[in-house]
Amino acid sequence: MKKIVRQQNYLRELINSQENKTITRQILRCVVRAALEPLLDNPESGVVLHRIINKTGLAGLLKRLEFSEIESFDFSDESDNLREKVWADTEFLCVMTHRFVAILLWDNKTDSKNYVRYYSIFNSKLQDEALDIINRNSVIDIKQYQEKFRPDRRDNQLLNLSLRRIIENTDEGAKDAVLGFAEFQTQPKGYTADVREIAHEVKNQLSICDLYSEIIKKYCIKNGIENETILNGVKCIARAVKMANNSLISLKTAQNKELKQCDLKNILDTAEDLTKIYFECKNIEYKVENKANLKIAADEESLISVIINLVKNAAEAFGFEEGEEETNKNGKYVKVKAEKRGEFAVIRVLNNAGKIDNPERVFEKGFTTKNSGSGLGLYICKKAIEEQLGQLKLEHTGDDYTEFVIKMGLVE
Repeated sequence: MKKIVRQQNYLRELINSQENKTITRQILRCVVRAALEPLLDNPESGVVLHRIINKTGLAGLLKRLEFSEIESFDFSDESDNLREKVWADTEFLCVMTHRFVAILLWDNKTDSKNYVRYYSIFNSKLQDEALDIINRNSVIDIKQYQEKFRPDRRDNQLLNLSLRRIIENTDEGAKDAVLGFAEFQTQPKGYTADVREIAHEVKNQLSICDLYSEIIKKYCIKNGIENETILNGVKCIARAVKMANNSLISLKTAQNKELKQCDLKNILDTAEDLTKIYFECKNIEYKVENKANLKIAADEESLISVIINLVKNAAEAFGFEEGEEETNKNGKYVKVKAEKRGEFAVIRVLNNAGKIDNPERVFEKGFTTKNSGSGLGLYICKKAIEEQLGQLKLEHTGDDYTEFVIKMGLVE
C-alpha cells in the first residue's frame, strides 16, 4: 500500500517568516477591500485567487467578484481546486493584473479570535514564493498566471514597507486610542498627566499614518494610477487623521468646544464622504438630505464626529445577511435629514433596522447592545453636543423606524 505523506502548511511558515504583528479582523477586512476593490471598480484583464473562510463583512465583496467577468478561483475546503486540505486556519487573497499584484496571507491561529497574523506583498518579485506554494496544492495550473501578470519584476521594498506600516500603525493607533480613553475614564477627576502622555503617543502614530498615506498618493501620481477608490480612500484617511488629532488636542488640554459659525451643508457633505464606506457592498439605501442653507454655532470637527458615530450605529444595526443580492435593498435605509425648526437647525438620523432594546439607557455610559461595543459612543456624542449648547436625543424607536435628533442653535 502506498503511503500518503501529508503536506506541510507552507503558507503558515511564510507568514511566520515575515514576522509581522497580529492585526484585528476589522483592519484585515479593510486591507482585503483595498486590494480587491480597484479591480472590481475598474474591471480589466486579471485573475483572483482566494481562500476566505470567515466571510463576515466580506460576503458582499465576494458576491460582486462572483458576478463580475473577472476570472477567479476559490480554494476553500469545499471547492474542487485543492489537491489536499492542508491549509486549515490559513486564508489568502491574491489579486493579479498587468498593473499590480497584491498578495495577502493570514492565519487565524492566534490567542484571540479577533486577531490574525498576516503576510503581505505588493508588486514584488517575491510574489512567486506564495504563488508557488499555492500552485503545489492547486488542481489549476497557476504558473500561467504568474508569467502573464508581472507588472514590475523589481522588488518594490518601499511600497511593501509603506503598506505594512499603514496596516500596523492604523491598528495600533486605534487600539491605543481606545485604551487611552478607557484609562482616562478610570482616573479620578482632575487627573490629566497620563492622558497627555497617551495622547502624545497616539498622535505620533497618527502622524505616521498621515505620512504613509502621502507616500501612497505620490506613488499613484508617479505611476499614473488614477483609481478613484484609492485616491478617495487616501483623502478620507487624511481627513480622519486630522479629526483624530484635533480630538487628541482637546483631550490633552481638557478645553471646551470652540463654537464658531459653520455652514451646515459643508458639515453634512464631509460627514457623507467619510461615512460612505459603511455602506460598501451592503444592501442599504444611504441618503443625505439638506433642504435649507443654514448657518449654525458649532465645533465643526466635533459635530462631524457625532454624525459619523450615529450613521455608523445606524448601518451596523442591520447586521449582515449573507447571500443577499447587492441590488436588492429590501427597503432598508439610513437617512440623514437637516431642516430648520424655529430658531434651531435639526439633524435627523433615521433607519428602519428595528426597535432598540432598553431605549431609556442608550446614552448611559457603559451601556451597549453590541457584542463588541464599549458603551461609550452615544455617551460621548451626547456630551459633545451638549458642550456645543445643543441637544441630542432618541426621538423615536419602534419596529417601523428609529430616529436620533440633533438640535443646534442657528446663527443669523
